[in-house]
Amino acid sequence: MLVLSRRLNEKIVFPGIQAAVKVVAIKAGVVRLGIDAPPEVTVLREEVPERTAEWGPAHAAPADGVAADKLPKLHHLLRKRLGINTIGLDLARRQLQDGRFQDAQATLDKLQEDLRLLQERLADELPRSPSRPPTRPHKALLVEDDHNECELLAGFLRLAGLEVTTAGDGADALNYLRSGGRPDVMLLDMVLPRCDGPTTVRAIRRDPAYAGLKIFAVSGHTPERFDLAPGSAGVNGWFQKPVNPEAMLRDLSEELNGCPVGP
Repeated sequence: MLVLSRRLNEKIVFPGIQAAVKVVAIKAGVVRLGIDAPPEVTVLREEVPERTAEWGPAHAAPADGVAADKLPKLHHLLRKRLGINTIGLDLARRQLQDGRFQDAQATLDKLQEDLRLLQERLADELPRSPSRPPTRPHKALLVEDDHNECELLAGFLRLAGLEVTTAGDGADALNYLRSGGRPDVMLLDMVLPRCDGPTTVRAIRRDPAYAGLKIFAVSGHTPERFDLAPGSAGVNGWFQKPVNPEAMLRDLSEELNGCPVGP
């Protein structure tokens, strides 16, 4: 047996099980200890017996739900243990009122152990949610020469969860693509300096490196003015200015492989 001396608020650490014991109070004949341990580590007072056997064997639930024959048993288990704990709390209250503090402590320890066992049983019996791989945010390239309009729309899309890069005209957008940028969708104004929207679209559609890139026109003009083919040969969609950001977000969500966009 290892014998250690500890003062008030000093700890004993068990790194192998990630647990620690701290002296939290010292009274005549009694030392109160605080124990910090992972849920899987059982901690009992010596006089409180190991009660796992009372609960019977646990059976892991299938990943897709709880078997039908287990539901009545779980319902009965919950009603029984909650009833026992309600009675136990009433008993502890009476014991405290009568000044029987050690008895009350023993009752509360038993109730705490009961709740721990209930938590473990439910964790074993209830279905486990399948883990999902983390999803990366969709990337958008927003091409707009009006700085204020560009920043407002970019800010809205970022709040909705997209990763947004901005460009001031078609020349900047093409330079971004040639430098290795690959957005999931491009939002492209049609009337731009240096290189306008239709010229940018045609340059992208001629290059097989950008095959499959979704391009949405954003313009105050109608599609007929620009003679652009619909779909993958031209533009995948058209947002008329002034833009309704919520409607744009819904359409983008449907277009990006049906994956929801936004909170």
